[in-house]
Amino acid sequence: MRLFFNTYKTYYKENLKLALPVILSQVGQITVQLADTAMVGHYGGDDPVPLAAVSYATSLFFIVFVTAMGLTFGLTPLVGEHYAKGNKSYVGELLRSGFVLYGIIGAITTLLLFAIRPLFRIMGGMMISSGSDASISDVIDMALPYYDIIVWTIFPIMIWGTIKQFLEGVGNTRIAMVTIIFSNVINIFLNWVLIFGHCGFEAMGALGAGLATLIARVAQCVVMVAYFFYVPKFREYTKQIFTLARLNFKAMISTIKVGIPIAFQMLMEASAFALAGVLVLAFGAHSVSAYQIGTNMMNVTFMIVIAIGSATTILCSHIYGRGDFQNLRKTVYASYQMGLMWNVSVAILFVLLRNHIPALFTSNEQTIELTATMLIFIALFQVSDCLQALSISILRGLQDVKVIMPIVVISYIVFNIPVGYLLAFKCGLESIGLIIGFIVGLSICAVLTILRVRRDINRWERKVGN
Repeated sequence: MRLFFNTYKTYYKENLKLALPVILSQVGQITVQLADTAMVGHYGGDDPVPLAAVSYATSLFFIVFVTAMGLTFGLTPLVGEHYAKGNKSYVGELLRSGFVLYGIIGAITTLLLFAIRPLFRIMGGMMISSGSDASISDVIDMALPYYDIIVWTIFPIMIWGTIKQFLEGVGNTRIAMVTIIFSNVINIFLNWVLIFGHCGFEAMGALGAGLATLIARVAQCVVMVAYFFYVPKFREYTKQIFTLARLNFKAMISTIKVGIPIAFQMLMEASAFALAGVLVLAFGAHSVSAYQIGTNMMNVTFMIVIAIGSATTILCSHIYGRGDFQNLRKTVYASYQMGLMWNVSVAILFVLLRNHIPALFTSNEQTIELTATMLIFIALFQVSDCLQALSISILRGLQDVKVIMPIVVISYIVFNIPVGYLLAFKCGLESIGLIIGFIVGLSICAVLTILRVRRDINRWERKVGN
């Protein structure tokens, strides 16, 4: 065991040096998500409608949001590759192109989110007409004002995300951590003020949670931009943003080519979870609330894996840029090992604490009981969720992203969604059936992406050997 640890110790340190700030950032984001859920849940008390409204609004918003953010992920491996090569001029062009490209995407995404707003009433009406809980109409009435506010968070987060992904490419993950923690403090404080009505404000419930999120995300963007343009060491890159030279459309196209498969993967995964969040409406407000709590706890695990994956993308992109492929296998294996240690540990805690975790978010006994059962099944897909997320991060760093699109189509469209639907509606498992669908889909995605990573490692090692 000691020999095994010594073999990978250097690679653990390299990953954790980059991952730790991202982990702290993700912990901060998770804290806000949990605080939002807990505060809105306790505001509602025995009434599950406020918590269900936030869940329903988030489910539709999240699909478009993560797809837009996924496009920015194409910037990191390209910046990492050319930064490792010492091509700072092109790195600056990637930054300038990124600001223009993602600013346009942010504006289009905001308009799109407002355009699809009528879907709330349409989907809710379908559920009510199918005989589901009549309280769904109350959920929709409360969800819409919350949705209208959080839509405005897209543009500032896209600008913030552009800088974040650029900085990760050059190996700097600390600045994003600082801005996120700053934003989280504002968000939680404003939640307390606006949800419950403190400091002279009236209690706003779910609407207050949305307003707090908007203010915090704008502040997060402003601080990130101010810091990035103020610090002298980044001026060799930022000065190119305001040059009169023509935009490098080749750089923009390259970024889009890498970003689209990543965004598509995030779209499919987010759509599967969001669709489940809509389908769960058919089983009443208690099921919606339980699903919201369950997915929030799932994010506790997943966000830490994303942090390790972000560090792995950076390390793999630098290996790709330098052509230093003899260290690729151990870098990849170290990432898998750290991710699995975390996910397995949390899965065990989900099972052991399944009756206590829901009580942190609601006092409704029916919701607590359903969530406790749901957490057992969520624990079951922690290993496959970890492996597929890390494998995709590795492929992103090596710029082998085209294969991701057919893999996620098979995993989510062919298996996950149909299996979940059949188990939920045809086999009578209801919300638990939807979760089992994820176990199937994520497991298939994990197997297929791992096989692709192994192929890439063997291919690059053979080239080095020759």
